[in-house]
Amino acid sequence: MEENDKSSLLEKARDRLMEVGGEVSRLKTEASQAVEDGVVAARRLAKRSRYAAEDLMEDAAHRVKHNPLGSVGLGFAIGLGMGALAVWTTTRNARFTLPERSPT
Repeated sequence: MEENDKSSLLEKARDRLMEVGGEVSRLKTEASQAVEDGVVAARRLAKRSRYAAEDLMEDAAHRVKHNPLGSVGLGFAIGLGMGALAVWTTTRNARFTLPERSPT
């Protein structure tokens, strides 16, 4: 009887290992497909982004050709605003980080 119990136990273990192996194979296939789908989606996004950037460049060139003074003025205003924001942020942070002096 002991021999039958051992062979039965070995058969059950082998069957369970076969089931687990099948599940692992299925999970591996699903993971591979998910990675492929992600790569395809990333390539599509990159292609769409490139087309959008090209359209933006063409549109900007068209606007500069038709209204050069306005474009230069807008660029100047944006640069001035960014510079003012940078100075304001720097001086504001410097004010809060300076240690206070004790009276001597």
